[in-house]
Amino acid sequence: MSKLFLNRLNGQNNGIFKRYIRNLTSSPRIAWYPSAGEDFRSLLYLNPDFSRIFPSKYPEPQEPDLFLFTDYFPWSFSNFLNSRILYSDSNTIVQIDEFEKLPALNLELHDELVHFPEGGRFMNQVFFMKVRVQSTTLGEFVKPVLYVFAENETFYAKIIVPNQPRISHIIHVRYGGGFGGGGNASGAWLLNILDQIQCEVFITDGHHHWQSGDDFALNLCPEIPKECNVGFIPIRTIYGRMWSNHGDVTWNIIPTKD
Repeated sequence: MSKLFLNRLNGQNNGIFKRYIRNLTSSPRIAWYPSAGEDFRSLLYLNPDFSRIFPSKYPEPQEPDLFLFTDYFPWSFSNFLNSRILYSDSNTIVQIDEFEKLPALNLELHDELVHFPEGGRFMNQVFFMKVRVQSTTLGEFVKPVLYVFAENETFYAKIIVPNQPRISHIIHVRYGGGFGGGGNASGAWLLNILDQIQCEVFITDGHHHWQSGDDFALNLCPEIPKECNVGFIPIRTIYGRMWSNHGDVTWNIIPTKD
């Protein structure tokens, strides 16, 4: 079903994303990072070389094939996507090699979820990028990234649920809190969908305090179970300063049910 999901986002475009889909030999494993903001660290931290440097306590599931970022991104002062250089310091450069604008979505914003319901300049835009990472520690590699500018909850309800892509990894780091954009959900509702989407790895900073927006997510999408019914096996933890300064970040394997 993942290809159906990707083709839904591609629409009638005949560019690099369509070629990417056509060249897939199997259903892609997708890492979803809701409320990603301008944070591309997940490309480094879900790289096999990172796993070798910071080994896990137990065998780790296969890395994702594709990264999916969502964020409604209301910040007018940001220079995000004005340059092909997404991030640069003495150790790491993250840049866009190839870039394609996909058909826009038509998803609404909800006062119950966001602090800025007028949205931002990217609202409902969708981009496919081939992102090159040059790291003094991990070397050089290129990863495909889909960036969707929409509410996480609405995107899940209106796009993910009907198309049922394979979401192998979920990244829950500084959910809704980037650059003061904020929101009324902590992302605790994500815990309830892990079994539903057959997620294998849940990466989190541990801020799962239930908020009014999490309740609204359950009302917006009745398909979301009312409770979390999975267990976790923590396999790796890194200090918060290595990611977002929002608490230590832990990789959790979700055991398969017999």
